[in-house]
Amino acid sequence: MAHTSDEERFAVIAYWKLTGSVAGAKRLSKQPMEVVRRWINRYIATGSVADAPKSGRRPVLSAAVGKLALDQLLSGEAGGAKSVARNLHAAGHTTKAVSRQTVVRAASKVAEKGGGKLRCLRGEPAQQLSAATMGERLQFCEANRKRSWGAVMFTDRTKFPFSYPGVKVHPVTWVVEGSKRRRRRARSVNHAQVVNVYAGICKYGVTRFHVVAGTSGHHTAYKNKKGQVARNITASEYEAVVKQTFMPEGTRLFSNQGVSTWVLQQDNDPAHRAAGPIVQQWNAQHASSVSVLQNWPANSPDLNPIENFWGYLQRKMDAKGCRTFSEYRAALETEARLVPRAYFSKLVGSMPKRLADCIKLEGDKTEY
Repeated sequence: MAHTSDEERFAVIAYWKLTGSVAGAKRLSKQPMEVVRRWINRYIATGSVADAPKSGRRPVLSAAVGKLALDQLLSGEAGGAKSVARNLHAAGHTTKAVSRQTVVRAASKVAEKGGGKLRCLRGEPAQQLSAATMGERLQFCEANRKRSWGAVMFTDRTKFPFSYPGVKVHPVTWVVEGSKRRRRRARSVNHAQVVNVYAGICKYGVTRFHVVAGTSGHHTAYKNKKGQVARNITASEYEAVVKQTFMPEGTRLFSNQGVSTWVLQQDNDPAHRAAGPIVQQWNAQHASSVSVLQNWPANSPDLNPIENFWGYLQRKMDAKGCRTFSEYRAALETEARLVPRAYFSKLVGSMPKRLADCIKLEGDKTEY
């Protein structure tokens, strides 16, 4: 039988009331007699023409068993949903080993009632932090919990790979369900050309980019300990980064906002030990008050908001679709300059939450 819309149902009732008869409602609504009688009877019985509630299929697993399934999935000790199904059957909670879909469905319902949403995380698990590293992270977060992060410049080095030569990567890809194309694709290269850069961010913006050794086609004058041309950053080149970029650019960003005292953050790369003497020399020459943030813990990219900026900028560059590496390299810093200041203010403003989350997790990795 064809579906009757809400408008058609209300029309039947209106004509019935207007004519005072079922026949009159049938004539004016132009609906079959059985349809007219059904909705008039429904209206007389319930005062409404809404669909009757459906009982639905009885759930295979009760709420109590669903709670057991959720606990086992979250603990990870039982393995996947299929293993949980076998465990529930072995324990006598089900008459047979149910499907993994049934286990996930029951566990999801329990999670939703508790205000959460069950998700399946895939991919290689992140490496576990050592107890010593977690202790260092916890100690750092507790010591800097009340710090004013608005006067800190966060620095880091990263490599931007030119992975999509000649292909514009759009934000979305539309496909027809059931077709052979099931995922997004872009032409990529096995050994991408890269731009290896240092930069710093604070709540007021980003420094200029300092291109260092490791950049494709970049000729560096710096050498490693073996006397060979450096393929990556050395202590002497990092000295140049601090002198030529971090100190003058940090001073520019903060002084433009009337801030004369600020802090330079860096990770604990051995090459970064050169920063201390350079900052002292800068202070003496410029009558400034800059210090280096002490005791930054190892394995802590989640505590550094510049990591989020790197990811944001990489997505921008991927979508830009530069056709040549020289175009890509030239556009990189231009795109960085277009990032609104409010974005950096928001990133730096997340520091109290990052530290609080790390403390709550007793030094373990946060979701940042």
